[in-house]
Amino acid sequence: MIEGHEVNKVLVDGGAAVNILPRTMLKRFGKSTADLKPHNILISDYVGKSSHPEGVILLDVQIGSVKRTTMFIVTPSKANFNVLLGREWIHGVGAVPSTVHQKIFFWNDDEGLEALDADQKEYEVGMYFAGQ
Repeated sequence: MIEGHEVNKVLVDGGAAVNILPRTMLKRFGKSTADLKPHNILISDYVGKSSHPEGVILLDVQIGSVKRTTMFIVTPSKANFNVLLGREWIHGVGAVPSTVHQKIFFWNDDEGLEALDADQKEYEVGMYFAGQ
Protein backbone atom coordinates (compact mmCIF):
# COMPACT_ATOMS: atom_id res chain seq x y z
CA MET A 1 0.00 0.00 0.00
CA ILE A 2 1.24 3.46 -0.90
CA GLU A 3 -0.69 6.48 0.35
CA GLY A 4 -3.55 4.05 1.13
CA HIS A 5 -3.71 2.67 -2.42
CA GLU A 6 -2.91 -0.92 -3.33
CA VAL A 7 -0.02 -1.09 -5.80
CA ASN A 8 0.99 -4.03 -7.97
CA LYS A 9 4.25 -4.60 -9.89
CA VAL A 10 6.54 -3.41 -7.08
CA LEU A 11 10.17 -4.25 -7.73
CA VAL A 12 12.32 -4.71 -4.61
CA ASP A 13 15.87 -4.24 -5.90
CA GLY A 14 18.84 -4.60 -3.59
CA GLY A 15 21.05 -3.26 -6.38
CA ALA A 16 19.27 0.10 -6.52
CA ALA A 17 20.51 2.80 -4.16
CA VAL A 18 17.28 4.83 -4.31
CA ASN A 19 13.52 4.33 -4.56
CA ILE A 20 12.04 5.19 -7.95
CA LEU A 21 8.53 6.21 -8.90
CA PRO A 22 7.57 6.74 -12.56
CA ARG A 23 5.78 10.09 -13.06
CA THR A 24 2.70 8.25 -14.37
CA MET A 25 2.06 6.90 -10.85
CA LEU A 26 1.72 10.34 -9.21
CA LYS A 27 -1.89 10.78 -10.30
CA ARG A 28 -2.81 7.42 -8.78
CA PHE A 29 -1.82 8.77 -5.35
CA GLY A 30 -3.62 12.08 -5.81
CA LYS A 31 -0.38 13.95 -6.43
CA SER A 32 0.95 16.02 -9.33
CA THR A 33 4.31 17.37 -10.46
CA ALA A 34 3.51 20.49 -8.37
CA ASP A 35 3.96 18.30 -5.25
CA LEU A 36 7.53 17.41 -6.21
CA LYS A 37 10.51 18.96 -4.46
CA PRO A 38 13.43 19.91 -6.71
CA HIS A 39 16.64 17.94 -6.31
CA ASN A 40 20.05 18.03 -7.96
CA ILE A 41 20.61 14.25 -7.92
CA LEU A 42 21.78 12.54 -11.11
CA ILE A 43 20.69 8.91 -11.55
CA SER A 44 22.09 6.22 -13.84
CA ASP A 45 20.15 3.27 -15.18
CA TYR A 46 21.47 -0.27 -15.57
CA VAL A 47 22.90 0.58 -19.02
CA GLY A 48 24.82 3.54 -17.59
CA LYS A 49 22.63 6.26 -19.13
CA SER A 50 22.39 9.23 -16.75
CA SER A 51 19.39 11.51 -16.35
CA HIS A 52 18.02 14.19 -14.06
CA PRO A 53 14.81 13.18 -12.29
CA GLU A 54 11.80 15.48 -12.15
CA GLY A 55 12.05 15.77 -8.37
CA VAL A 56 11.49 13.90 -5.14
CA ILE A 57 8.39 13.17 -3.08
CA LEU A 58 7.68 11.60 0.31
CA LEU A 59 4.97 8.93 0.34
CA ASP A 60 3.68 6.59 3.06
CA VAL A 61 4.49 2.96 2.23
CA GLN A 62 3.05 -0.07 4.04
CA ILE A 63 4.08 -3.62 3.25
CA GLY A 64 2.72 -6.20 5.64
CA SER A 65 2.83 -4.69 9.13
CA VAL A 66 5.76 -2.40 8.24
CA LYS A 67 4.93 1.27 7.66
CA ARG A 68 7.43 3.96 6.64
CA THR A 69 7.42 7.37 5.02
CA THR A 70 9.70 6.89 2.03
CA MET A 71 11.45 9.28 -0.33
CA PHE A 72 10.97 8.50 -4.02
CA ILE A 73 12.90 9.87 -6.97
CA VAL A 74 10.30 10.66 -9.66
CA THR A 75 11.43 9.91 -13.20
CA PRO A 76 9.74 10.74 -16.50
CA SER A 77 10.56 7.35 -17.98
CA LYS A 78 8.12 4.53 -18.46
CA ALA A 79 9.14 1.37 -16.66
CA ASN A 80 8.09 -2.27 -16.35
CA PHE A 81 7.32 -1.63 -12.68
CA ASN A 82 5.00 0.76 -10.86
CA VAL A 83 7.39 1.34 -7.96
CA LEU A 84 11.01 0.39 -7.33
CA LEU A 85 12.05 -0.01 -3.70
CA GLY A 86 15.83 0.09 -3.37
CA ARG A 87 18.38 -0.25 -0.59
CA GLU A 88 17.21 3.00 1.05
CA TRP A 89 13.84 1.37 1.82
CA ILE A 90 15.17 -2.18 2.36
CA HIS A 91 17.68 -1.11 5.03
CA GLY A 92 15.33 1.52 6.45
CA VAL A 93 12.73 -1.09 7.41
CA GLY A 94 15.19 -3.93 8.08
CA ALA A 95 13.78 -6.12 5.30
CA VAL A 96 15.52 -9.16 3.85
CA PRO A 97 14.33 -9.74 0.26
CA SER A 98 14.88 -13.19 -1.21
CA THR A 99 14.62 -13.63 -4.96
CA VAL A 100 15.20 -17.37 -4.53
CA HIS A 101 12.15 -17.75 -2.29
CA GLN A 102 10.17 -14.86 -3.87
CA LYS A 103 9.56 -13.46 -0.39
CA ILE A 104 10.39 -10.48 1.79
CA PHE A 105 11.21 -11.15 5.43
CA PHE A 106 10.71 -8.62 8.25
CA TRP A 107 11.22 -8.86 11.99
CA ASN A 108 8.00 -7.93 13.75
CA ASP A 109 8.53 -7.25 17.48
CA ASP A 110 5.01 -8.50 18.31
CA GLU A 111 4.87 -11.64 16.18
CA GLY A 112 8.49 -12.47 15.33
CA LEU A 113 9.48 -13.24 11.76
CA GLU A 114 7.03 -12.00 9.13
CA ALA A 115 7.33 -13.45 5.62
CA LEU A 116 5.44 -11.94 2.71
CA ASP A 117 5.06 -13.90 -0.51
CA ALA A 118 5.57 -12.19 -3.84
CA ASP A 119 2.67 -12.16 -6.24
CA GLN A 120 3.15 -15.19 -8.49
CA LYS A 121 1.01 -13.93 -11.36
CA GLU A 122 2.81 -14.22 -14.64
CA TYR A 123 3.54 -11.19 -16.75
CA GLU A 124 2.39 -11.17 -20.34
CA VAL A 125 5.55 -10.72 -22.33
CA GLY A 126 5.47 -9.68 -25.95
CA MET A 127 8.27 -10.05 -28.46
CA TYR A 128 8.53 -7.59 -31.28
CA PHE A 129 10.78 -7.99 -34.29
CA ALA A 130 11.75 -4.98 -36.38
CA GLY A 131 12.72 -5.81 -39.93
CA GLN A 132 14.39 -8.96 -41.10
